[in-house]
Amino acid sequence: MSVSPGAAPARATVTAEPGRGRRRSGKRRRSGLRHHAELALFRLGAGALAILPAAAARRAGRTAAKLAFGLIPSRRRILFENLAAAFPGMPAEEIASIADSSIAGFASALVDFLDTARLSREELLSRVSVVGAGHLAAARARGKGVFLLSAHLGSWEIGALVAGLLGEAIAPVVRPLDNPLLEEELARRRRRFGNRPIAKKEAAKELLHAIARNETVAILVDQNVLAREAVFVPFFGRLAATTPSLARIQLKTGAVVIPVFTWPEGEGRYRLEFEAPILAEEFGGPEVDRDERVRRATARYMEVTEAAIRRDPAAWLWIHDRWKTKPSERPPSPEPRVPGRQ
Repeated sequence: MSVSPGAAPARATVTAEPGRGRRRSGKRRRSGLRHHAELALFRLGAGALAILPAAAARRAGRTAAKLAFGLIPSRRRILFENLAAAFPGMPAEEIASIADSSIAGFASALVDFLDTARLSREELLSRVSVVGAGHLAAARARGKGVFLLSAHLGSWEIGALVAGLLGEAIAPVVRPLDNPLLEEELARRRRRFGNRPIAKKEAAKELLHAIARNETVAILVDQNVLAREAVFVPFFGRLAATTPSLARIQLKTGAVVIPVFTWPEGEGRYRLEFEAPILAEEFGGPEVDRDERVRRATARYMEVTEAAIRRDPAAWLWIHDRWKTKPSERPPSPEPRVPGRQ
């Protein structure tokens, strides 16, 4: 329910050469001037959208997104390849329709999220209907902490804001942007109703502390991760590299996992739908190998996510390279040590 688009790029290895100092990382350093320029451009765009009527702002956002993706052929290729692989046999015209609707929906959701900066609590709640809130209340009553399992579907950002208004604030896990000035612009919107975002790079310790305090944490696990970090589980008929972090913490703490998705209903309205809980005991007890329990739990999360996406494929963010990491890229397991072998 918060922005978390895949794993951060791996850092380049730092090496030294005779007679020279250390090489800089292969990733080019972003200048402060660029950060300020991007912030100014963002504020200009957001300000222009803010003075338009809501419907006109969404149309402008959709038009801009269509033009932008037309200039990024690599993303369009990923978009169409993902859809064709997920829905084999689907006519090309239908694939194209879903692709266009996915881009348009993403743009509309972004515009709607930016618009929340001027909304009161009551105005925001009036735009989002809530289904299944009893699942969340019951999970909190267990006292072991709650994870809200979501995806980049509909307006996950608005979903996080509204979920944080249902009894108590939540802690969404987010991947910070490369531009810290833009990140703070988004963070202010995420925090304004009381939510406490947790940066992905600091997530492990913070998540454990939050769950120990019986807090509610929102996390998205529908994007690609590096092979060394991954559990490979089925997702739309292909093995997808998926973070095992949620499964490990659920199995360690007994926290309840509640699937929740924010469905678009048109004209700036959404439906926040909480589903039946996923409990740690579903994946076996101590008699089951820990890694197998982690795999089972992770597969279950992706099964639920896939089922949600199939309900409305155009609502998901297909432009992400979800299947980029292949099982063949996984580092080999260490050879078992034989007693007495040197």
